[in-house]
Amino acid sequence: MTRTMYVETKTPPTPISEGQTIGHLEEILASESFSASRRCQQFLSFVVHETLQGRGDAIKERTIAIEVFGKDHHFEPGEDSLVRVKAREVRKRLAEFYQQHPDTAVRIDLPLGGYIPRIQKKTPEITTPLPSPPGPIANHSSKMSRRAMLWTGAACAAGLAAWPVIKYAQRPSTPLEQFWQPVFATGRPLLIAIPLLAAEDGSITERVGMGAAAAANEAAEYFVSVRYPYRLRFGSDLTFAQLCEQPSLLLGGFSSVWTTRMTQALRYSLVRNVDGAPGGSIVDSFTKQTYGPIRTRNGYASEDYAIVCRLFDAASGQIILIAAGITTFGTESAAHFFFRPDLFSQIVQGHDSNWQKKNFQAVIHVSVIETTPSTPTLVATHFW
Repeated sequence: MTRTMYVETKTPPTPISEGQTIGHLEEILASESFSASRRCQQFLSFVVHETLQGRGDAIKERTIAIEVFGKDHHFEPGEDSLVRVKAREVRKRLAEFYQQHPDTAVRIDLPLGGYIPRIQKKTPEITTPLPSPPGPIANHSSKMSRRAMLWTGAACAAGLAAWPVIKYAQRPSTPLEQFWQPVFATGRPLLIAIPLLAAEDGSITERVGMGAAAAANEAAEYFVSVRYPYRLRFGSDLTFAQLCEQPSLLLGGFSSVWTTRMTQALRYSLVRNVDGAPGGSIVDSFTKQTYGPIRTRNGYASEDYAIVCRLFDAASGQIILIAAGITTFGTESAAHFFFRPDLFSQIVQGHDSNWQKKNFQAVIHVSVIETTPSTPTLVATHFW
């Protein structure tokens, strides 16, 4: 059964009083969506009450870990993804609650990339049913079946075909909003390209990388939140003509033919291992420095690197975005920089305002704890 999410298409929400907020919070916590998870109840209750007390700006990952989950003051967010995982679950449960109660006068959301809840009061309006994004990825295997995800792409394509393009009318205020403004200005649905993995003999399988799947999930959540259309495309048969039709987000490193083609002449490129072994490294053509993953005895990467890239591509006439890890963990982590304000701000920090009109590449690093990526860090940037 296709899940449906209701998105406001008319009157913007208005602020709500503290008393109404508390009443609605209690309704959420007592619902079927939250009653079975004490941790999610505590998480949501904490961030809402802190916000109402005027301490929203102090809500950080470390604060939640200490106050909600009982971690000590030595807690390191980069080494423990507990809060991020639980935040993802809270978002999923909130989406489920509002799918079951679409007519509530109040709405509490937990925006991507942060922990300060958005509390709004809705006025009567016409709603348009839209397919919800793929559900959060809970288990970090390196692969997942294409068949398990095809229904998502079909549902999104069907829903978006009937969804009129809603231009992002708000004046961009944060660097992340400024980054997305050129894409939104095209008025064209963003194509999210998810490649299929190749088998050891080079043949194409029916599986996609877990990192690309998680990145697509995060992208879908973001575009639903800003009410901008997108299309998911699975497979390795993406043509140049199709890239010319709309802005695109290419996910995946060596599994994506277009990623390797688009980056091969740039400063940072993906270079396969010369011995023919799977994978490779990122090479800086200016300094000849190489960035490569570190693998454990079981073959998993304990550290990975990835490229984050935006191109105003002259050949296609379109904006091309790339999130490309050497392994699946890097791809997932690279995509975070496109959707999380705090991470994207690091890329443009120190650059003049003209960055909005420039191409850029960034190299990022991520540590992997028991097949779960930690918070990624920025290694290098290049604008031109």
